[in-house]
Amino acid sequence: MPGAGGVDEVEPVQQSSINEEWVVEIRNELDQLLRDGPTALQERLSKKRSMICKVPALLKNLNNKAYEPQMASFGPYHYGKEHLMPMEKHKLNTLLHLLTKSGKPLESYVDALAPVVQDLKDCYDALPPSWRKDTSGFLKLMVLDGCFMLHILDRWTRDFLGDLETAGIERDMLLLENQLPMLVLVKIDQVRNGGEPREEFIQKLVLDYWELSSPQPLRMGKCLHLLDSCRMALFGDEKYVSDTDSSDRTTFQFWSAIELTEAGIRLEPAKSVRTQETISFNANDGVLTLPTIVVDHAMESMFLNLIAFDGLCIGDLRGEVTSFIYFMRQLIKTPRDVSVLTSSHILKNNGIGSDEAIFQLFDSLSKEAPILNPPTKMCFDVYKRIQQYRRKPQKRLRAYVVHAYHESTNWSPWACWSILAAILLFILSFLQTWYTLYPYYHPRK
Repeated sequence: MPGAGGVDEVEPVQQSSINEEWVVEIRNELDQLLRDGPTALQERLSKKRSMICKVPALLKNLNNKAYEPQMASFGPYHYGKEHLMPMEKHKLNTLLHLLTKSGKPLESYVDALAPVVQDLKDCYDALPPSWRKDTSGFLKLMVLDGCFMLHILDRWTRDFLGDLETAGIERDMLLLENQLPMLVLVKIDQVRNGGEPREEFIQKLVLDYWELSSPQPLRMGKCLHLLDSCRMALFGDEKYVSDTDSSDRTTFQFWSAIELTEAGIRLEPAKSVRTQETISFNANDGVLTLPTIVVDHAMESMFLNLIAFDGLCIGDLRGEVTSFIYFMRQLIKTPRDVSVLTSSHILKNNGIGSDEAIFQLFDSLSKEAPILNPPTKMCFDVYKRIQQYRRKPQKRLRAYVVHAYHESTNWSPWACWSILAAILLFILSFLQTWYTLYPYYHPRK
């Protein structure tokens, strides 16, 4: 029927029904959150942090190989891929070895994991529906992969695998998408030893395997998985703290390793493995202490996965990993900086190649992963102390003279010997001239 103005009124029936459907759907979800209360919501958010996440496409598109297993799959994300299937027969051999050695039947291990199978499923952020429905298949996967991982950590791997395969598996064990919940290892170890859960023993096993043990005991707490254990050993478990304001971030400048040595600052390796305890600067003797980093072919993959895990930790908003990479990237601006850090025993080149290759590796770490956080309070305090040290007139003069010398010699390592040879030649020429002229002006009587 025509309206009052003579224009037909058309009711937006279809649009209205669509809007009502999604409005009702969202309202129901909000009502559920209100019924759960703030405590349940907070628990849900904290639980999100503990999940084994899928790496976002933002990172994978830059370097997909760094996040993909090459030899073995652990957990459901990469299970069934064709190039990983040959390792499945080794998992069965491992299970047989463990059952024989422990004297416990297979049912004991299944019974230990069955009561917590739902908790294990919840650890995976993007668990496919097929795995959520197939509880039996998921439980089988946890038993086989857990026994295989413990077998590797016990260093029995070389009984049936070569060094190349072992090195590939070690790399795959530190991929974010290839993690097993630490609870799996604890439960399997409890069954094979017939005692109480040994969380600290498992954590020490992980650290010793990657040679991350420290003279001081590390308070590891309840780690989520292997990658989390390595992260806590390297960076601690303190909440991310930054005291830098916006003006500091825009005007702040740090110097490379060569620029620091030009100012008379010595670079020395630390004895501890934990970066939060080892990066320090002593203004009295001008020593910058840094952790020792072993640079090998697996390092890039490990740090990229640590960065991804660091950025996906919802709740704590850590930043120690990305801050450390940012710190090292400021030190390494050219391949010459790599040479300085290598000679100072800060970097250990374990078959990675030339200084240029190591420089490119650190460059890719900073480019392929977003640095979302400014330096931590610890790093920023080191920056400020070095800045105050370099402002001293004698240090500024030394830096200027040494830098000018390096520029004039084109950074040649033989330049110093050339200059010493030139000085020696000048002294010899002077002495020869002096002995030639001296008798002329002072003849013997």
